[in-house]
Amino acid sequence: MCQLYYINRDTLFSYHKASELFLQRLVSLYVASHYKNTPNDLQMMSDAPAHHLFCLLGPVDTNKKTLPEILVVLQICLEGEVSKSSVSEGLSRGRRASGDLIPWTIAQQYQDEDFPVLAGARIVRIATHPDYHRMGYGSRALLLLKQYYEMQQPNINEDVAQEPIAEIKNVPDEAVGLLEETIEPRSSLPPLLLKLSERPPEQLDYIGVSFGITEQLLKFWKRAGFVPVYLRQTANDITGEHTCIMLYRTHGEFTTSDWLRDYWSDFRRRFLSLLSYAFNTYAASLALSILVNKIQLKSVTLNKELLDVYFTSYDLKRLQMYSNNMTDYHLIMDLLPSLGRLYFLNMMGDTHFSAAQSAILLGLGLQHKTVDKLAEELNLPSSQLLGLFNRTVRKSTQYLHSIAEKHLENIMMTKKSSVNSQVKVDPSGAQNLHEELESAAKELKIKQKEELEKLRKENLEQYAIKGSEAEWTSTLSGKQSKNLVSIKTGEKRPTEDSVHEKKTKKKKKRFSSNM
Repeated sequence: MCQLYYINRDTLFSYHKASELFLQRLVSLYVASHYKNTPNDLQMMSDAPAHHLFCLLGPVDTNKKTLPEILVVLQICLEGEVSKSSVSEGLSRGRRASGDLIPWTIAQQYQDEDFPVLAGARIVRIATHPDYHRMGYGSRALLLLKQYYEMQQPNINEDVAQEPIAEIKNVPDEAVGLLEETIEPRSSLPPLLLKLSERPPEQLDYIGVSFGITEQLLKFWKRAGFVPVYLRQTANDITGEHTCIMLYRTHGEFTTSDWLRDYWSDFRRRFLSLLSYAFNTYAASLALSILVNKIQLKSVTLNKELLDVYFTSYDLKRLQMYSNNMTDYHLIMDLLPSLGRLYFLNMMGDTHFSAAQSAILLGLGLQHKTVDKLAEELNLPSSQLLGLFNRTVRKSTQYLHSIAEKHLENIMMTKKSSVNSQVKVDPSGAQNLHEELESAAKELKIKQKEELEKLRKENLEQYAIKGSEAEWTSTLSGKQSKNLVSIKTGEKRPTEDSVHEKKTKKKKKRFSSNM
């Protein structure tokens, strides 16, 4: 398995034959993997006290005397541990000392005097052999470097053994002339390569990197766990790229009070505002990749007061009209910046969009690109892009309407509770109400009995239906018209005329008897 080794620079520049060959291979990797190289780079590699070199090698065979092939070279520079008084004085005067690139830049951008006090390491260069690009060797070297400074390297020796000081041998001035002096390799040199377990690491709070941002490089450093905290607004004159600083916090997971989380949150807010200015030429995919990181910020639930700051009731109606496909997208273009900012600041609760929908919202709302330009950039037809955009607006509108509806519901509940609180209830009223109900029930029973007695006294037999079962069967089964059914009965129902005739007859009889 490939392992990372520490390179002893004294041995590397000792003019030894094997060391010279190893140095040539290092420089050749630098030349093959970077856009510029100067003699100052070689001098810094040899003399700068804060710089250190690491290399990733394949499995080493101790029986062979040949040098192994170098897969990856890492050059780092130790930074930080600046006194607070120096930082305060420099920030107050608007000046910065030479060196310590990341500490001074972050201190100026965030006006934070505490960050330069931390100890860190800046990765100056990481060069991979051109024959082994995109094979994971760079990620492997970076992973081992992080484990080394996080004290996760197995069998690491924490006891620092002081190296014996070599005695300097004096040479008489008359012994050798200046023109006759010959350069010879140093003797009693330490090993050129040291295992990481043989050298205790420096105590670091973070590992940083500064590079010209591209989509591929950003993806590489994000995969390694680095977080962007600074992006220069002006592009480099030579490469046309914007300088980006990314940090990795060593020793421990992220907490709610983590300084890197605070930097990341503040950086996102700035970047969102600058997307329509210095970074409006960025591809939507690159801008979206910058905004997405493994540090998950807490989502904020929007309330009605904050909603009114961004949208009026007429704005919500326009969004609703477009989400129902009843108007053109031009009607809501002025609302997209607010909508995009709310979403990317995690102020829309659990609302989530796909990568394509997020890129469309970012490109139209925050970068102010046209539909045709964004469709060409994302390699999508305009109709398909507008279809995805409509779904995005529809989902956002549903969330915004839910906030307004919840606010109205709370108002109604508050009014209802206030009305209920104004109604005075007598504690003794419960017993009186029970007695009133019992008395009303008794009165109702008495009335029901009286009505029932009246019905019993009346002659209800006159309303009885006559006819036997056989007569009804023969009548209903006949071929007669079924609109009128008649049954022969023995008795005839008295009518008013017949009753009147009976009364007159009785009167006549009485009158004749009197005569």
